[in-house]
Amino acid sequence: MSWAQIRQASRHGLGYEKIARNAIRAAIPAHITEDVDLIAFRFCGRAPMVGYKLGGTFYIVWLDRVYTLYPH
Repeated sequence: MSWAQIRQASRHGLGYEKIARNAIRAAIPAHITEDVDLIAFRFCGRAPMVGYKLGGTFYIVWLDRVYTLYPH
């Protein structure tokens, strides 16, 4: 899928959602600066993987299998 297709997809399907930095219940690595948007994609059913997009690449920072990283 292209990033354009992903942006148009449902956030609980193949799309993504932005997660507010203050909603994250874990330490955010220092290399992820304030201007970087954190986004969640779904994997393994509906569990989110959270990370950031840089250029055309998505970097995974957390796998939230038990839904405790941020309020859902």
